[in-house]
Amino acid sequence: MSSKKILLTLLLLSALIKSQAQSTSHLTTLESGWFVSASLGYQMSGIKDEDFITSNYSPLFNTTVGKWILPYIALQIGYKGFYFNTIADEAKHHYNYFYGEAVINFNELVVPSRINKSWNILLHAGPGYFYNHTYRRPNLCTNIGLQNTYQITNQFQATLDITSIIGWDIYQGNRDILPGVTIGVTYFFNIEGIIE
Repeated sequence: MSSKKILLTLLLLSALIKSQAQSTSHLTTLESGWFVSASLGYQMSGIKDEDFITSNYSPLFNTTVGKWILPYIALQIGYKGFYFNTIADEAKHHYNYFYGEAVINFNELVVPSRINKSWNILLHAGPGYFYNHTYRRPNLCTNIGLQNTYQITNQFQATLDITSIIGWDIYQGNRDILPGVTIGVTYFFNIEGIIE
């Protein structure tokens, strides 16, 4: 995915957020509880010096659905894809990664009485099912990340997420890591209102 396509997608998301801002309900993050997110960015295979080359980068798409069960703890399920590059060949290594995570709001856990709650740091981690279409076999991996969020309106947050899929023999026969960085948006909603 080119930089122009990513920029266009982000501009469209920004326009959507602005159009919804006037009709936003007064639900806080905790009152609404439920959320869905989508983000785009880049990933690379490995973190060694030789991995930091342009041909090793690939687009990354990530989406999650979850619920805040306490002001500082949420549970979410997610999907990551679609492919990664390696320095060993020029092929696109397509994969699907489905995962479940616990999310900890670090700011809310440490300073729950703070007045300005627009900005938060979230720590998230959990296991997942990784399927490498080149290997044609499944793998159990771990997803771990650090996410910065900024509350744009009552229902929308902008996000910057630094994550890694970590596992054994994802693509090179030993301990492997797929680090990535994405930017996106999170939407909060009241599921009771949708059911009614």
